[in-house]
Amino acid sequence: MLRTAGLAGALALAMCFNPMAQAVGDPAEIEASEPFSNSPFAPFFGRWTLKDDQFQQVWDGQTLETLTIPNHFTDCGPVNTSMSVLCVVDAGGFRGHILWGYDSDEGTLAHLSHFGASRLGVGTGRLSDQGDLLITVRFSDEPEGTYRDYVYRWLDADRYSMVSTQFGPEGEPTGNWYGGTFVRVTPVAP
Repeated sequence: MLRTAGLAGALALAMCFNPMAQAVGDPAEIEASEPFSNSPFAPFFGRWTLKDDQFQQVWDGQTLETLTIPNHFTDCGPVNTSMSVLCVVDAGGFRGHILWGYDSDEGTLAHLSHFGASRLGVGTGRLSDQGDLLITVRFSDEPEGTYRDYVYRWLDADRYSMVSTQFGPEGEPTGNWYGGTFVRVTPVAP
């Protein structure tokens, strides 16, 4: 008997029955196809890269590092429903994926991600009226009780900023954060 557990099970099933080649396809075809054109995640469909290959982070609460990450690509597309999106990330050798599912009845979204060998992220969030994503995520490789707030804010149709801010167990900012501006590489059909 196959047993699944929530979003983690959904991701496992999606990967078994819908290989990546089919899950994240040609953005022009995805954008024009029903029911995917009505997806709340449709603005994310396509291939993305870091603007000027630049990514910034603070990991010690104080020191700002600006990293140059060439060949950072994120490919996003529907899995097999209009209320989900799978983003596959290759950050110049550091790889991972993010699955978002939207509950239209509750107006919330679920987040499941995995990066590298052990960075599992589970969280919940919402879409703003402007289409920005606001998500709170707990990671398996960060200190117990900490969590991160992610803000994906649209700058225009082909650019968004992503900032992840870490908070301690009592909800206090730790000073640690990372983020960058992402630009669309693959145009989406009108």
